Amino acid sequence: MKRFATLSTLLPYLLLACCAPNRTPFSPDGPPTVGMPAELSDRERQFIPDIDSALRREGMVPVANGRGDMQLEFKIAEGPINTDTDIALIEGEKPIAFGRARAAGVPMVGRAGVAEKSFSSAFSDFGSELSQLASRRGWSSSASSYGPTPSPPFDDQLPVY
Repeated sequence: MKRFATLSTLLPYLLLACCAPNRTPFSPDGPPTVGMPAELSDRERQFIPDIDSALRREGMVPVANGRGDMQLEFKIAEGPINTDTDIALIEGEKPIAFGRARAAGVPMVGRAGVAEKSFSSAFSDFGSELSQLASRRGWSSSASSYGPTPSPPFDDQLPVY
């Protein structure tokens, strides 16, 4: 009778364990995660693959629309003359890698080129700081240079945007 009582007590837990979805176990020594912005403008969506690739090259894992160990803030503000780009990697409340640039052009003409120039300059600064950060913290860093051309994601890592 005692054996039956033990089995009936354990049965719900066994069923729960069998039916629970498989999850990857949390590893505190795993690569740092970066929560990516949930909402992007069309212009920002055009350039986010570059940032995604840079983060991955430096050993970080972008997380779609989520919270990570760090947060990415990315904004391109286009006006009739100037285009401002801000890229920041935030840990807690503090920016730990940052790029900011402004480009100007003829009012309402060639806006894509002005946006590209602004992004390229901000991304260059951000990439340099990101590389230094990854090196200081011991994450896998590559020696490749940063530029506006996106590199394809690794075979097993799809972009999150």
